[in-house]
Amino acid sequence: MELRKRNQLSRIRVASVVIAVGCAIAVAGSGAAQAQPLHNGKMIVYRAGEKVPQSELQDLGPPEGLGGMVLEGDPKISARIDYAAGNLLAGVFQATSGTVLIHFPFTEHATILSGEVKLTDEWGNSAHLGEGDSYFITQGSVILWEVSGAFVQKTFFNRTTEAAPPARMVIYKERDAVAQSELTDLGPPGDLGGTVVSGDPKISARIDYGDGIATAGVFQATRGDVLIDFPFTEHATVIDGAVTLIDETGQTATLGPGDSYLIKQDSLIFWHVARRFVQKSFFNVAE
Repeated sequence: MELRKRNQLSRIRVASVVIAVGCAIAVAGSGAAQAQPLHNGKMIVYRAGEKVPQSELQDLGPPEGLGGMVLEGDPKISARIDYAAGNLLAGVFQATSGTVLIHFPFTEHATILSGEVKLTDEWGNSAHLGEGDSYFITQGSVILWEVSGAFVQKTFFNRTTEAAPPARMVIYKERDAVAQSELTDLGPPGDLGGTVVSGDPKISARIDYGDGIATAGVFQATRGDVLIDFPFTEHATVIDGAVTLIDETGQTATLGPGDSYLIKQDSLIFWHVARRFVQKSFFNVAE
């Protein structure tokens, strides 16, 4: 009991620091602080257009190892793993030029960091993705993956389960905001682990996938400041608008369209929306 009380007090102190830092940034303006990607803390940030150096990537062997069948070219695949826990995996993936038919071995939310790729699902839906564009593909889906340039890099978050039915892929294009009529009100931020610090932020979402502990779709928050005790591990990408995030260490990042983050469950994050709204695509899993 004493240990639990000490842990609660510690988190209260941390929350106070995060709120203080966050309020200072809110006063100064959302452009006051920027951050480099963080690979060892509570929050990892990926910037659209910022290619990860080849020296940070590890060879993954032939595409067949990840459910792929090479149809054209000699594509090489590599990755940097930023997070691994149980059946969850996140990081940066790269594939060089070539065409591969992939039986997806996991459910994945991913965003193009650099380069381009064309995706076609088994229903004939096709999309050309460039920097800042995202997709959500369910485990078991068959996808034609075509890289015509030298390479494509993506940030990814995937989850492997025993069985999952294939579904049509969902594409989220940078700066192509989802209409308000497609979003459903989610109630007060407190229902998602948030404590409103200032303003009167409204939250809403469109759910594109859900299986109990995992959810994916589009989320929107209007102007305001919220301290969030994340109830899940989440990979998300800003579609439109902007948000400033501050983690428990004071690490700060302002994300705009095409930028992504990975935040671990139970992290305390100060969320600051200075403009009218921010909209993001997301995939989260309660661990």
